[in-house]
Formats: sequence, structure tokens, C-alpha cells
Amino acid sequence: MSGPVEDRRYVRAIEAAWSKLLGRAAVVSPREFETIDGWRRRGVPVAVVLEVITDLGKRRGRSTPRSLSGLARAVEETWAVVAAGRTASQPTGAPPPAIDTQAAWARARRESPEGSPLETLLSRLLAARAAGSDAAEVDAELDRSLPGAVPPELLAAATTGASQALSVFRGRMSEDELRKVTERAVADRLREALRLPRLALSR
Repeated sequence: MSGPVEDRRYVRAIEAAWSKLLGRAAVVSPREFETIDGWRRRGVPVAVVLEVITDLGKRRGRSTPRSLSGLARAVEETWAVVAAGRTASQPTGAPPPAIDTQAAWARARRESPEGSPLETLLSRLLAARAAGSDAAEVDAELDRSLPGAVPPELLAAATTGASQALSVFRGRMSEDELRKVTERAVADRLREALRLPRLALSR
């Protein structure tokens, strides 16, 4: 288990690599911090994130994301390749395998008690996606609705974790801004606990 010192090193290593790519000192925002902390909690090695940043720096002519959160898809895909043990056979420059996000949502729906708020929510959103709703819109609806659809103990754990992780930003932003960032962080933690990747990650 990592400790506070290791956790800070993880964030600082990524922050330093991001600053180098941008050519200026960059301090992670609360949203970026939560994204990085999510990678750390899931066990994504810092080397994987640094590899994504380095690779982005080598690809001249491609626009750099405005924030570290914009690297989320690339990090998830690279980690999926590494976790599957296919790095040695993966040809250089070949696209990583697609993430079957809808299958993950269907699995979460099957594992939810029949008739539960979560099962009902996932059924509705999967049907909307199948009918052609935009993946990003369905993702946004899940983020908004998930806190009200999960067991209270799961929501409490996600809320406590998000609040503790973001407490460092208290006083550096307005209460309204901190509330909004915390709400997004809670949704991210609930997704993580339920293994519900973003549909927008699908190719």
C-alpha cells in the first residue's frame, strides 16, 4: 500500500512531466488532481502516465490537451494494453485495443439487484445509447444520476474520499467551485468502484 509520501511523488512526477511538455511551470488543478489520483488508486504505474506524456511530446503537429484530464483516454488505453501483457507484441504506432465500455455497463447492470435504482438507471441509459444518444451525453447523465442510484454506504465512502483528497484546494477556490469539483470527483469514484468506464472511451 502506498503512503502519503509515495502518493505525492506520483502526482509531482506527472506534474513535472506535464510542465516539461508545456514548456512552463504547471500546477495541477483540482480536477486534474482527482484524475491523477484516480490513476494512482487503480494502480496505474506512474511510468505509464509518463510514457503517454512523453509520446505526446514526440508527436509534433498534434494539439496538446488543455489539461491533464485530456490525457485520460490515452492513459486508460495504454494501461489496458500493459495490463493485458501485450506490450511486447504491440507494433510501434499501432492503435491500442478498443475498450468495450458498453459490455462493462451491461455487466454492472447484471450485477445490480433486479429493480434497484442502479439497475433501472443503467437499463435506461444503455437503451438510450442503443437508440443513438451521444456517448458523452449518456456519460454526463450517469454522472448526474449515479449518486442517487447507489447504496448509501458506497456514496458515503466516495464522498468522504473525494472530500479528503480535494481538501488541499479548500481556500484556493470558491465554495461553489469546490462543490462542483467534488461532485465530479464523487461520480468518478463511484464509476471506479462499479467499474463503469466512460462510454466516450469506446472507439
